[in-house]
Amino acid sequence: MAGPLSQKDVTEFDELWRVRQEAEREAREMEERRAYERKNVFWAARLVLPEGAINCVVYDLSMGGARVRLVAQLQKQQRVRLDIEKLSPLNAEVIWLGIGMVGIRFTDDPTFIGRTLGPLLAAGMPQRSP
Repeated sequence: MAGPLSQKDVTEFDELWRVRQEAEREAREMEERRAYERKNVFWAARLVLPEGAINCVVYDLSMGGARVRLVAQLQKQQRVRLDIEKLSPLNAEVIWLGIGMVGIRFTDDPTFIGRTLGPLLAAGMPQRSP
């Protein structure tokens, strides 16, 4: 049987709980701050880095950015280019990291992004599989 927790254990538990609550609050706030509606997609794509290209799958897309699944180690604020077949490449930066996922924010001129993605987003974007 386990004995009572030490004061050190209680303090560490409380700190972990506080960190988790803060992360969940930030995630809720980020969701509420989104300026663009996201559309669910399942598109094969490539993230291009100075070191080379990485195959990925785009899971959702908006005029502001995308959620991308990939197997690679990236860094926050890392600059990337998202290449989706039959679309103009979009420059972006990594804004969040998850397990096997990253969030990217497009950094190109909003007019260019609108011309590139606007027709797809307005038309409901057909699903494509990788």
